[in-house]
Amino acid sequence: MTKRQKPSKKNTEYKVETLIDLAKGELLNHGITNFNYEKVIYDAKLSKSTVYKKFGKKDEFIIFVIKNLLDDFFIPFKKYVDNFNTFQEVLEYLSNLNFDVQTLMKEYPIDDLFEHPEITSIINDYYYQRFGKVITDKIAEFQNAGQIRKDIEAKYILEFLTSVTKGMGMMLKDHDFKEVINNYRKLIETALAYKVYSTKE
Repeated sequence: MTKRQKPSKKNTEYKVETLIDLAKGELLNHGITNFNYEKVIYDAKLSKSTVYKKFGKKDEFIIFVIKNLLDDFFIPFKKYVDNFNTFQEVLEYLSNLNFDVQTLMKEYPIDDLFEHPEITSIINDYYYQRFGKVITDKIAEFQNAGQIRKDIEAKYILEFLTSVTKGMGMMLKDHDFKEVINNYRKLIETALAYKVYSTKE
């Protein structure tokens, strides 16, 4: 009688990688509310017990997947931010943005994210931990170069820019894209403009 082979560690690791890739697609296409945890597990050819033991329940797994998606974005994001040499370049980049927000929101269930405040809160904390430092360092660089005001600490400017970005997202739902971008550019430029008195400690 032939002995049944145990699944190798390497094979299980490959299936876990497949699970995460499938989960990313499921999350982007269906959102948090309609995320089908069992289907993803089944398609990855893993047992529920293996997945639950490693990742926990559905919400815990979704948080892991979202963090994984953010990690995928982190390196290109940092490289992009590092390439900005002046604050003016950032403003020009903002002005030149052009995409169809309505189509984007139809294709991806972005609104669904805000229906889950407990998950949104964890994502928000993770954003500050990873992306916040990159942005704060760039703000400080612009301050040292005399391109933006120095009388406010970089961490407070980060908070302001984060709030502005969230506001832009809300306005873009039912306002013209260029109108929103141009108005927020003026707001950011005016708020952070370098003035003589800004050197005051």
